[in-house]
Amino acid sequence: MESDLSQYHHIDYRDRWRFDADGRRLLTLRMIHVRVQNLPLDSATAIAEGSGGWTIGHYLQAHAVEVQTGKPHPWTPTPGKELMQAEKDQARTAALARKRKRDLDIAEGRIT
Repeated sequence: MESDLSQYHHIDYRDRWRFDADGRRLLTLRMIHVRVQNLPLDSATAIAEGSGGWTIGHYLQAHAVEVQTGKPHPWTPTPGKELMQAEKDQARTAALARKRKRDLDIAEGRIT
């Protein structure tokens, strides 16, 4: 994240612990949050958290390789991986809903 803040927003992360003449932080958590939310898909932070991926430029370059070689680019993302992640996300959401229901049932005395 530090390198992305520096590269894309020209922010020194060490400013988080520095103060101006009035005693206010030079870099607040809100400032960091807003900038991290708007990082491009190919940033290191987006890729590390799993939400990153290929930009349109990456797909166009891979397509150019496919046209020239007649073979698919070896790094082109496959839809199967994205579908598997979507299924995992759905399963996690369902499991969390079951946990909340169970916790509520315990709190209300339906389950002891």
